[in-house]
Amino acid sequence: MAYPDNPEIEAQREAIIAEQLLSALRQRSGKASLEFSEPLTRLTGGFETLTYRFQLTVESGDFAGPLVLRLFNQADVPDQSRREAAFQNALADLGYPVPRVVGQFDTGIIDWSFNVMERMAGHAMLAEIEQTEEAAVKVITWLAKIHTQLHQIPSGLVIAAVEKAGFPRDRFSMAARLRDLSRYVEDPVLVGLKPVFDWLVRHRPVEQEVPVVCHGDLHPGNIMVADGKVTGVIDWSGPAFADPELDVAATLTVIKVAAGELEPQLRPFLGPMAALYLKLYQENAPIDLDKVGYYEALRCFRTFTRATAFHTPDIQPSLVPHDQYPWSGEFAMQMARAQVKAVTGIEMPVTS
Repeated sequence: MAYPDNPEIEAQREAIIAEQLLSALRQRSGKASLEFSEPLTRLTGGFETLTYRFQLTVESGDFAGPLVLRLFNQADVPDQSRREAAFQNALADLGYPVPRVVGQFDTGIIDWSFNVMERMAGHAMLAEIEQTEEAAVKVITWLAKIHTQLHQIPSGLVIAAVEKAGFPRDRFSMAARLRDLSRYVEDPVLVGLKPVFDWLVRHRPVEQEVPVVCHGDLHPGNIMVADGKVTGVIDWSGPAFADPELDVAATLTVIKVAAGELEPQLRPFLGPMAALYLKLYQENAPIDLDKVGYYEALRCFRTFTRATAFHTPDIQPSLVPHDQYPWSGEFAMQMARAQVKAVTGIEMPVTS
């Protein structure tokens, strides 16, 4: 989602967002006197949405307490706000630490959809990472534990809740991910990537009979902590019902690939951190390492393909991602390319 770099334009945009948010919440709550007790303040992070913190002058009801506004560009994904609300509230009902969505709106702020949700206490686990072995162990232990807990949630209950909200289970399947990737290799500009895609289709593993709930992007930036405890898991933009190995591979890819792009000084620590995470996860929930390797290749292929689209002129506008900063850098693309070759034996063409 594009956001203005000009501070004056940014301030004007935020003033409009604040005014329209307050109007929508007054209408939804029936309280015309509703005001901000804590002003709307943009939160850092997030490549797909605009996210703000705020609080209202109300002491009870859905909109009481510290809140977060998550604002979606409706032109990109028209039902993203409803989809995230369905997932988060289903998990919250089952006791998993996620921010409950207390207000879902299809429009009302610059014609964009948005969610208002509980604000999780504390700060992102990412802030705990330091260049010491002790800090790395602490963060990775938290990460492995909360990830294992997610995969132990009864997926059938979440599937039922999401389908009741109007979203077929297939939308969150491995097949759906492959369908999405097929759009890229069908574009003539990216035809050089098709051999890897075909390999991934041919070697697709047999999935376990009962899938788990997958976050799709679980890493220290998406986990909130306070006073030495995990308070919540945020950013449910890409969940799935699939093998746990798919989700584990996504986390490994973030650690090995994206983290090194964002924080170059951490590169010497990333291999040991990934190995420790995998070891700790397996101690609680054994998994198929061959599947992990396949899903790592799949995730790296996806990141490389989308990053290539990001850098390539004359490609279909619908294929150009808006959330590619961590993945479109030189280090990330080199790492993704190397991982795909290590698993498939196929060397992807270098982007210009």
